[in-house]
Amino acid sequence: MNEFMKLLYDHSIFRLQRFGGISRYFYELITRLSAKKEVNINLFEGFHVNEYGLSNYKNRFTLYKGYKVPEIQYAGYAFEIFNKFWFKGIYSKLDVDIYHPTYYRKGLSAFKKTPIVLTVYDMIHELYPGQFWNSKWVIESKSESIKAADVIICISENTKKDLIRIYDVPEKKVRVVYLANSLQKSKLINFENLKQNHNINKPYILYIGDRRAHKNFQFLLEVYSSQFSKNYDLVCFGGGNFTRKESDVIKTFGLSKNIIHMHGNDSVLASLYKNAVCFIYPSLYEGFGIPLLEAMAMECPVIASNTSSIPEVVGEAGILFDPLSRESLINAIESLVNSDSKRNNLIKLGKEQEKKFRWDKMANETLDIYKSIIQ
Repeated sequence: MNEFMKLLYDHSIFRLQRFGGISRYFYELITRLSAKKEVNINLFEGFHVNEYGLSNYKNRFTLYKGYKVPEIQYAGYAFEIFNKFWFKGIYSKLDVDIYHPTYYRKGLSAFKKTPIVLTVYDMIHELYPGQFWNSKWVIESKSESIKAADVIICISENTKKDLIRIYDVPEKKVRVVYLANSLQKSKLINFENLKQNHNINKPYILYIGDRRAHKNFQFLLEVYSSQFSKNYDLVCFGGGNFTRKESDVIKTFGLSKNIIHMHGNDSVLASLYKNAVCFIYPSLYEGFGIPLLEAMAMECPVIASNTSSIPEVVGEAGILFDPLSRESLINAIESLVNSDSKRNNLIKLGKEQEKKFRWDKMANETLDIYKSIIQ
């Protein structure tokens, strides 16, 4: 191995995500590896929309190319064309040991002069193609990227299992490296002001993120409206504004004053976790589930589906339920709200479980994978 390991990361996810789990993962990976003396970072962000500010660390990098641009409707394709040719020109002149693309991309085999490490997050587009407008493109790009990769990192054992089953990938080609969360660093805000500003009038159950069909939000709404709306509000954070269909369902259930939708920064989110009765994660499928760790870090009891990767992340630190059974979720919520000792025990277990997942651990394990390729 050379004295310095020369690594290359591209623009793929930074052009697509202002904020988000995948770009957060690469932000945490790149900033940590750039602090290591034996690593040289080459980062091509290109024309990007990402808000995490990797350019602030460019003095640590051997090479940095990137310009932050505003999100302009219909301009994404043009920026991608510019990035494609710009990156190709830079790559042709670079001498690197490992190329780790930040998302799936077509034509990845053209970059095979360098060993390629690919991270695969989930099989959500393959299992629920109708929920995403770009499923065909993602699946085609992922398939090409998987074939081109020398080593594939999966973010859970469940994702590894699905990858091997769906794409017939040899197990020896796959490694599992868990993610972590960054929320415990956030400062809490004045919660009384938050309650007043958003008309949170009761103890509340917390739901986080988008509400596509596989997230099972409709199921949660039905259970909440039938059993818990008299005593609890339901706070939904992020995931975009309610659609007209969602708003109509909420009105049909007579819950317009009980369900509060909010956006905000990490401090708002951390404060919501900290003060919630519980966090409910009813998803039918997840590649990992960072919100589970966020809740545990902020001492919020977790009630979650017993499907896909979720039991891996939760361990014994949450109440797992069948996401297709209303009775199962009702029993899970009632068992928590009717027992202070159970709630306190879940908080304690959650704090210990969350400590098992750290970004430093992720970065060190990823670096070990890089070393194993080029030694």
